This record gives sequence, C-alpha cells and structure tokens, in this order.
Amino acid sequence: MIIKDLHTHTMFSDGKLTPEEVCSIAKAKGYLVGISDHCGEGSFQINSDDQFRHYLQALEGLAVFKSAELDLGTQIAVSPHLLGKCDYLIGGVHSISDLNFFDSQARLPASRAILEQMLGLIETKAQHHRFQILAHPGLLPSKLRPEAGKILDNKWSQRLVELALKYDFALEISSRWELPSYETIQTALKAGVRFSLGSDGHGWDTACRLDYSLEMVEKAGIRPDRIFDAGMLSG
Repeated sequence: MIIKDLHTHTMFSDGKLTPEEVCSIAKAKGYLVGISDHCGEGSFQINSDDQFRHYLQALEGLAVFKSAELDLGTQIAVSPHLLGKCDYLIGGVHSISDLNFFDSQARLPASRAILEQMLGLIETKAQHHRFQILAHPGLLPSKLRPEAGKILDNKWSQRLVELALKYDFALEISSRWELPSYETIQTALKAGVRFSLGSDGHGWDTACRLDYSLEMVEKAGIRPDRIFDAGMLSG
C-alpha cells in the first residue's frame, strides 16, 4: 500500500512548518502527503478568497495534495469555486455553536446531546460542502475525552457509518487523536465505508506520524482499495 498522510497543517493556519518542510518530512518517510490547513472563522484560519488564493499559490509546484480542513462549526467564507480547486476537502468538528471543544473550562450539556448535535452538524455541512473526508471522527470536548470509550458507543458508530455511506465521505483514522476506535472501524469496514490516514501533524514531531493509523489498517485488515484515493499527485 502506498502510504498517504492526507491531513497535515502548516504556517498558513496553526502549524509550525512551511509547506516545503512538510513535503521534506513526507519524502524522507517515503509517504505521499496532503496539506489541509484550517478554513473557517477564527484568527488562525483561512477564511477569505484572497487568503485562500495565496495558500493555493504556495502549494503550486510542490509534490503535495491540495486540501483544506473545513471547520464545520463555523461559517466558511471561502468561495465554493476556490474550494473546488482542492484535490479533496476535509470536514472537522471542533465546536458546536458557542461550545469550543478545546476550552477546558466550557460548561457542557449531557454527552448524548453533544453527540446528537455533532451528528446533526456533520450531516448539515456534508450536504452543503460535500467534503470527502471526515477528520478525527468522535473528537469530543476536552473534558469528555477521558470518557470517550464509554460515550462513543455502538449507537454512535452506527449513526456515523450511516452518514458516511449517505454522503460518501471517508472516515479518517487519526493518529493524533487515536480515533475512531477499533470497534467503530470494524463496524464501518463491514458496512463498506472507506478510510483515510491522517497524522493531523502540526510540527516536525507530528507531521506524517501515522503510528495509530497504520496499526488500525493492519489490525482491521483494511485493503488498499478501501483507502480514499486522493487522485494524481500535483507538483
């Protein structure tokens, strides 16, 4: 299997690396790589056509798949025309309304309510943006992450799989967050869902680090034809 890390970040959003440095890391490991900087509201994200044109220009000529991670909990101001110039799009849930998943002090509703809101958000934005990959499926607000094994139950897995099939998006096997669980991967695999591999790397120590992703591919017996095909490599 040709290993592709389709989820990395650079200095164009909240990463520490230049696109060239990400490419260098991937080449040293013998991987293909996609750069998918954050797109949405917030000071660290790309959220205008001018910013996105500059981003795409920086990726031209590099041996890299062009992508963007759409922040599904925010409004995306970049035009569909420019987003369409990407090789694929990633959708990521980092917030719901005013609930920031990275705010450790946030007041939380019941976990079941959060899951329902997450699923609803994924479906609504899948209809609107038609992203091809769902990033880190099951990423919870920081307070709830220690209980993820209990919260992300079989009902969650089944609903997630239904959405992946309905809107034809791949589930990312995220090495940074070790998501989804092996049990969810098994459920998705049996149902015919595709997968992608992502480090969600932001720096030298995390870009193209696919330990969990590759472990799950081997453990679950995921064949190459069940891995998302990003197309021909540019550059």
